[in-house]
Amino acid sequence: MEELTPVHSKSNGKASSGSLKAGGKGSSFSKGEVSQGKGYSGGKGGKGSSSNVVPTKSDAELKLELDIPPNSKMLMNCEAAELLQEIHEHMAILSEDPKIKIPESFDKAFQYAKDGNHFRTTSSVKQALEPLKICGVNDGEICMIANIGPETVEEVYALVPSLKANRSVNEGPITEVLAALANIKAVK
Repeated sequence: MEELTPVHSKSNGKASSGSLKAGGKGSSFSKGEVSQGKGYSGGKGGKGSSSNVVPTKSDAELKLELDIPPNSKMLMNCEAAELLQEIHEHMAILSEDPKIKIPESFDKAFQYAKDGNHFRTTSSVKQALEPLKICGVNDGEICMIANIGPETVEEVYALVPSLKANRSVNEGPITEVLAALANIKAVK
């Protein structure tokens, strides 16, 4: 399988993943892939060359893939706070083992996750967000909704613009989810 080569849409030259992360628009093409209605065939083509059409990904999905290492999972702040709390509870035992070094940033990450957690329990948040998975909202979008804590459907679409494409399908479930999340918010 060939590696995807990101292409910067303004210069048609190669773009580094850093330019995509910094907000530059990018698309990626590989042999046989079609993006934005234009096909690109790598190598020597001709009248007899064939290509396999692969579904395209949005710029947001491509940037997200560049930022996330393989075999990793996105966590909501409430999930991260719960995991880091468990580690924090075992900190005395862990610090006695010379093989285990807790990074200095642990306390900052733990505090950030606790401050960003708007809810009482992780399980209730997952249950409240379940209707979004059913209507095709991806994990990254679900995490953004849970972490930001929007109060209206319009806020959701402003903060997660990728959801606008399926507005007719997901507006009802988003409304239900926001109401459920409002009921389980922690009082701070």
